[in-house]
Amino acid sequence: MDLEKAHPFSAADVSIIIHATEDENKILDAIGSILSIDTDIFRHMESTGHWRNRISLLTGNLESDEANRLAQKILSSLSSVERDQFSNSSHSLIDEKGNLFLRLDKQRICQGRISLSESDSIRVKFKRVMRFNGNRNFE
Repeated sequence: MDLEKAHPFSAADVSIIIHATEDENKILDAIGSILSIDTDIFRHMESTGHWRNRISLLTGNLESDEANRLAQKILSSLSSVERDQFSNSSHSLIDEKGNLFLRLDKQRICQGRISLSESDSIRVKFKRVMRFNGNRNFE
């Protein structure tokens, strides 16, 4: 899937798990500067991990224009190798409703780079625009 040719997104949900050993302010600053996300959108929930360590869950929502800007920023920032991997595995990143799920490497974001990752990630769910096709169905 090529994000540049994809249907526009209606919104994006962003979630981040921050462990007690991580600097929440540093992570939020990096997200704000590297991903151009206004960090005021995040809601903050506290939890406790398996070893009684503090875990913070940050969740935020982006509206259509912001979601589409983020999608373009991510795609344009990926290395050519990651873009190829993305294209080859995009079928496994899209659900039956056409929503796209990406995981960004949290450590690399803090280093000033955007990269895909399966672990210790910033999760982004891009919601596809649903259109009424005239037959009482949505596509």
